[in-house]
Amino acid sequence: MIEAPPAPERAFHIVTLGCSKNRVDSDGMDHLLRRRGMAPTARPEDAHVLIVNTCGFLGAARAESVGAIEELLGGRRDGQVVIAAGCMPALGNYADDIPSGVDRVLTTREWYRIGDVVGDLLGEATPPEVAGCEGMLTTFDRRQAGPSAYVKVADGCDHNCSFCTIPSIKGRQASKRPLHVLQEVVDLVAGGTKEVVLVAQDTIRYGADLGMKHGLPQLLESIAEGVPDLAWLRLLYIYPSPLTLRMVDTMAAHDALLPYLDMPIQHADREVLRTMNRPSDVEMTRRLVDHARAKLPDVAMRTTFIVGYPGETDAQFRTLLRFVEEMEFDHVGVFPYSPEPGTKAVTLDLPPVPAAVAEERRAAIMEAQQAISWRKNRALVGSTLQVLIEAQGEAEDEAGQTEPISVGRARRHAPEVDGLVFVPGALPVGALVEMEVSEAGPYDLWAQPAGSSTERRARRPSLASARAARRRRDGAARSPRVTRPERRGQGRPVPMATPAGT
Repeated sequence: MIEAPPAPERAFHIVTLGCSKNRVDSDGMDHLLRRRGMAPTARPEDAHVLIVNTCGFLGAARAESVGAIEELLGGRRDGQVVIAAGCMPALGNYADDIPSGVDRVLTTREWYRIGDVVGDLLGEATPPEVAGCEGMLTTFDRRQAGPSAYVKVADGCDHNCSFCTIPSIKGRQASKRPLHVLQEVVDLVAGGTKEVVLVAQDTIRYGADLGMKHGLPQLLESIAEGVPDLAWLRLLYIYPSPLTLRMVDTMAAHDALLPYLDMPIQHADREVLRTMNRPSDVEMTRRLVDHARAKLPDVAMRTTFIVGYPGETDAQFRTLLRFVEEMEFDHVGVFPYSPEPGTKAVTLDLPPVPAAVAEERRAAIMEAQQAISWRKNRALVGSTLQVLIEAQGEAEDEAGQTEPISVGRARRHAPEVDGLVFVPGALPVGALVEMEVSEAGPYDLWAQPAGSSTERRARRPSLASARAARRRRDGAARSPRVTRPERRGQGRPVPMATPAGT
């Protein structure tokens, strides 16, 4: 029996833009609105309440946010309300760019008021929403999540990277208390989640504001020991710091802690790093990488770089290119510098790098990295990997014939920013399966059950059918913003993988 769509006057629709931290906030708004007796709907025309959770990190992201709001306002029917939430309302420089006609705005630190705001707009006499113990970081029921879910452990950042707007959007770091993080993870695993991804603007400093000296390693140990049924625990956004050494040691002690290190480095020239107000001891960065590779032999390493920063010379760029070729990271994102008003970088008395030159430098690094990634992927052919199945679809060959295919990720692939694994057949979403790698591309892998005949090999999907196969965990199509090539830093920068002060 097909369920009827929710009544329009009790339905809401959320558009989430930007990074994984925003997605967690959208999950929180979803939970609070459900608790008010409302129901989500996939189509904005079926909803009475329309919410855009905006991103404000880069100009392109702000333009996308404005466009999404304008699209909803343009198609708004009588009685619908539109709410702008997230980063743009928190950015004083750009709050006025939110299109007129929006009924209410909520900053990143006010999302937990969504129930009160909607109740007020709908004229409902409802009791005030209780945010819980930590306001915008309150713990909420996460049982609606799928096989992989993000858990935000902190918000805000104490660093002052000269290119970054995050401190002006989010403020100083505020960490969620360990027991509340643990409860969210317990709820997720009870609901069937196999992978939990811990995120923050500066994950490595988790707990510093709570007086914890080694907060992140302690949190990881408590999760690994307190939630033994959790299969995968992944970390994103690790600022280069000596604190990383203790964290890597903790990762090596627990199988559930995935050997995956996401450490945005941004550059390899000491002077450029100084003007970025980033850690400029490149030898320390090498020691961190060497330590991770020694303690975690199967570690997959991701990083991001900025090219075209004010004053970056040809020689400084060549230093960065040599560093990329030397370090042989598994996954790399490269972004042309974006001048953002209100940041220190735009005030530097340094010559700007022409956009065309920055784009050439980005392309050169991506070309070098593609060769590295492809070589590393080819070395995996014949090996067995554990794959988390996230979607089912169909692959189409050149003759137009289709066959069922499943799409997942290995332990070496973070959600949305790294490669995918395509396997034959329609496997259950959420299954963890052992697969033998049969073919490798620069980013993605093709695999089959170990010992199966080559006829069972997953057919290589066309780009269109591969995108169609990559469904969101709730069955809806993923946003084009997180599909290749943009999500890997090969197109315009998107907030999901941008430096973001990390």
